[in-house]
Amino acid sequence: MSQTDVLLYEKTGKIGRVIINRPKARNAFNQELVENLGEFIKLADQDPDTNVIVISAVGDKAFSAGFDIKESIGEPIVDVIPRRENTAMELNTWREVWKCKKPVIASVQGFCIGGGLHLAFMCDLIIAAEDARFGEPEVAFSYVPDILIEPWKLPMNKARQLLYLGEYLTAEELRECGVVNKVVPFEKLEEETMKIAGRLAEMPSDTMMMLKYQVNKTYEIQGMVNAMDFAAEIFSLCRINQAQTQKEFNEIVNSQGLKAALDWKNNHNS
Repeated sequence: MSQTDVLLYEKTGKIGRVIINRPKARNAFNQELVENLGEFIKLADQDPDTNVIVISAVGDKAFSAGFDIKESIGEPIVDVIPRRENTAMELNTWREVWKCKKPVIASVQGFCIGGGLHLAFMCDLIIAAEDARFGEPEVAFSYVPDILIEPWKLPMNKARQLLYLGEYLTAEELRECGVVNKVVPFEKLEEETMKIAGRLAEMPSDTMMMLKYQVNKTYEIQGMVNAMDFAAEIFSLCRINQAQTQKEFNEIVNSQGLKAALDWKNNHNS
């Protein structure tokens, strides 16, 4: 499998490792990363010598800080149809993780917010460092999430807390909610993740694929996929509705810098 500047791929026995490689940007997602991530997952899923996939990130600051604000500054303000197409591309990337026939583990450290949280929550298991912080800050930017996975993973009011207040939840809080499977010191994160991945890799692969299909289908029958499609539609409309605000935000970034633009946004929303 080929590698890119922003994504790495390694094999350790029967374990395929997809590694986000933008540490200087806190592993924030850009267009190249999103487009390639789904393909990397798909190729690992099709590899007969891979039984389990681990998604991790380089560095100690963040699993992912979500979508790269700096990269979106120069984006043109688009109409509904191209906006929907772009949202569909993002949604399809997260769905590749969900649809993957093999177990996928997220190994999370530091910040895991926005798109990073969506990616981790789509995985089958989450192993997190003690310093991991999970958040959904879109509301502060006058946006809604493009993929509403939280109500399917969290208790109702905990999901509302995360979404409405834009607060961060700790790895331990999410472990208590049953979302994070294990919390370990950062120094032991890779070791513990690979230990659990190794256990999964030795399970009967055909049985594991059928078991994952059973579990996924249980949620899909309840309407999970349709709900995500609906959330993506609302996200697209929200982006269009905020077009003028986004234009002003971009102009302030270009003239005064990102911090000034964020301060303006906070005052604009208050």
